[in-house]
Amino acid sequence: MAPVLPSSREQMIAWFSDRVADWAANAAAIGLNPAQAAEIASRIAAAQADLQIAVDSRIASKNATVDFYASADSLREYGADLIKVIKAFAESNDDQGVYALASVPPPAPPSPAGPPAQPTNLTAKLLPGGGLRLTWKGTISQSAFFGVYRKAEGETGFTLLDAPADKTFDDTTIPAEANSVTYYIQARRDDFRVDSGHLVINFGAGGQATTMTLAA
Repeated sequence: MAPVLPSSREQMIAWFSDRVADWAANAAAIGLNPAQAAEIASRIAAAQADLQIAVDSRIASKNATVDFYASADSLREYGADLIKVIKAFAESNDDQGVYALASVPPPAPPSPAGPPAQPTNLTAKLLPGGGLRLTWKGTISQSAFFGVYRKAEGETGFTLLDAPADKTFDDTTIPAEANSVTYYIQARRDDFRVDSGHLVINFGAGGQATTMTLAA
């Protein structure tokens, strides 16, 4: 036999509501007494009232959730902008302590870092006391560093002169008999090596540099 009452609470309340007036009017004819008819009416009214409270609460909860999401998203957007400001300040001042003061994790370097950027703009100028000052552009971020290589006229290969911390190097050991020298800068990080173009310097009388050519 199929059940009489609907399975959902809402439909069950509606089922009794549709019949309560007839039950009260015909209580004796259907085997009920007046007290039972009054009690079922009271319980229907209580269930209806509580159902409405539940519906109102769900609507209020949904609206409150929408407001919560909106305010939280606004906080995330503004806070993220402030974190960008803090990070930019730390980087522009080269101060890692800013991250600790702000309790913001510093940016993690890529792992692995990969090859360093190629050194560029390699140039040279004569030093007052003799020799050449080399300068170039590049980066020493993420543990990168440089090697300065030279090959003088008559030599068959390049020699590593130094690994300076700065992007400049004074070469005061140029062979006196050399009519030309060639330099290049090598950027290094881990096992990666990236070479600059070659700078060829030709000397004239008195050891003065007459031409400088940067070759790819």
